[in-house]
Amino acid sequence: MINSIFEAILQILSHPPSRREHGYDAVVLLALLVNYRKYEVSGPLNGELLSFYNLLKQYKDKEEEHQSGFFSALTNMVGSMFIADAHEKISVQTNEAILLALYEAVHLNRNFITVLAQSHPEMGLVTTPVSPAPTTPATPLGTTPPSSDDLMVEFIVTHMMKEFPMDLYVRCIQVVHKLLCYQKKCRVRLHYTWRELWSALINLLKFLMSNETVLLAKHNIFTLALMIVNLFNMFITYGDTFLPTPSSYDELYYEIIRMHQSFDNLYSMVLRLSTNAGQWKEAASKVTHALVNIRAIINHFNPKIESYAAVNHISQLSEEQVLEVVRANYDTLTLKLQDGLDQYERYSEQHKEAAFFKELVRSISTNVRRNLAFHTLSQEVLLKEFSTIS
Repeated sequence: MINSIFEAILQILSHPPSRREHGYDAVVLLALLVNYRKYEVSGPLNGELLSFYNLLKQYKDKEEEHQSGFFSALTNMVGSMFIADAHEKISVQTNEAILLALYEAVHLNRNFITVLAQSHPEMGLVTTPVSPAPTTPATPLGTTPPSSDDLMVEFIVTHMMKEFPMDLYVRCIQVVHKLLCYQKKCRVRLHYTWRELWSALINLLKFLMSNETVLLAKHNIFTLALMIVNLFNMFITYGDTFLPTPSSYDELYYEIIRMHQSFDNLYSMVLRLSTNAGQWKEAASKVTHALVNIRAIINHFNPKIESYAAVNHISQLSEEQVLEVVRANYDTLTLKLQDGLDQYERYSEQHKEAAFFKELVRSISTNVRRNLAFHTLSQEVLLKEFSTIS
């Protein structure tokens, strides 16, 4: 019976007319079923849940043709929660069941990373830059469909605050890292403006450094700093396998050189703490070692750029002139091979997250009971009969 229920829900969500009439209720039911006795080692629905998400593959061709499959339906529902008129108040709490269902679909579907890593509004053979739509408070990313990279950059640049959400930043960087690992493994090249990500990451490092004392009282900021530095190491070591063009790799070096002062300041901070006998000695030392290739790039190219400027009597080089120096001096650059950059820890719900999800499911269940309307006596009788099914 469980399998037939899941198949029926999938049919509803994959069929536009039935989805319009019953889609929301079907997703709410799905969210509740997925979380039924979820944390038991051999919960009654564990096998059925995996079977259900494997059924999604059967609709892959249909979804590509009609864009009306399960993920299209679910992501459209989620997207509509945040796209509204500027004067309209948006309530996320009333749509928490939709968010929970999307989370479970992503969490349980082993094929989701394949879809996510290859889904981008500018992906393909298009080389003409796409101008984003104007940003509004109700649509932070404008009306251009945001990619996962856009969303991560948006989070990074908008949550640098006194009450720093460390756990969310760690998750954010992990998402970026896993996407890069997949792109490197499958040689997926996205036509994305990677400079936006690099700039956001450098600004995050600057925020960590400028708030060192306050943040260290609550967080191990070196864990996050190490993750950020290793993202740059990932681009340096494997960027030629997933960056869209050779010039994108040149631009990576340009950004590192242009923002060398930030990396120099980070090195000074971690070196200071790694040479002291304090509690952050080991964590800071890891960042020190991770910076070896970034510092090699800076120390290799900066003297050559200064020499080029002096020989040509130029006080300030243009970007193209700097890139010319970079391209001419790759051959003499020596970098250290760093292991494990393309390895990532698989996501699993932590204990504190389990408590959060349990409370969320209780809230959803309460709202469903409160808002359920018994239009006919027969419906109430039918529900009572269902409640006795074992």
